[in-house]
Amino acid sequence: MKLFTFATSPYARKVRMALELKGIACEMVERCYSLDRKPDLREVSERAEVPVLVLDDGRTIADSTVICEYLEDAYPRPPLFPADAFERARMRTIDELCDRAFDATAFGYLLGKVRPAAPEAKAMQDAGRAEFGTLLERLERELDEREFLCGDALSIADLGAICHVPMAHLMRLRMSEYPRLAKWEKRMLAIPAVAADLERARAAMAAVSLAQEFEGPDGRIHWRDSRLEWPIRHGFVDFVAREFHTGKMMFPPDAS
Repeated sequence: MKLFTFATSPYARKVRMALELKGIACEMVERCYSLDRKPDLREVSERAEVPVLVLDDGRTIADSTVICEYLEDAYPRPPLFPADAFERARMRTIDELCDRAFDATAFGYLLGKVRPAAPEAKAMQDAGRAEFGTLLERLERELDEREFLCGDALSIADLGAICHVPMAHLMRLRMSEYPRLAKWEKRMLAIPAVAADLERARAAMAAVSLAQEFEGPDGRIHWRDSRLEWPIRHGFVDFVAREFHTGKMMFPPDAS
């Protein structure tokens, strides 16, 4: 098998950790079409987004949630889905929270840094920090007295969340305000596959500027659904309009 992945993509990171935790041999291909324009990713995904899993017979599976479902069905040991039906539903809900709300909030906050000259830049960062804190409170409640988000065993919910929670440190949010989550973060980072993932992400971020991480060779930034909803919901409509009218926005599948 082959996985099209990218070291800083939370979606691809989640899948790569799942593969490693299940001990599944897989070739890793680092790609980000909006940044590198390499055609092989576009050829296996009409949206030109990671992750994409290419099976040994050439069939492809896109979308991190769908890939994780496939891996659990095809390689059930060790399990990364809870056995209990309700906990599985909770796992999917938390995973969705990470994929949409956490991702969009972090994106909005970082946009305020990538566009420092924009009149909304500071307000976007402030709104991002505030909403990220609210999301951390949600995870704190979800965790309750559990070792992991869905019980005593690691699940996809934990893998999704650990791709986002460390962003709190960059935002200078105090994890001491989320004591259960802070302990959970330490437990997660003690897992070798998780620690290796975080190290890959840190190394990748250290190698480029934030603008280089966001902008493609044509200066456009890759947007989509919840990432577009976030600034509009917070009243940054003029910012979005300027980005659009100045040709700085790119939407899949128009990734050319």
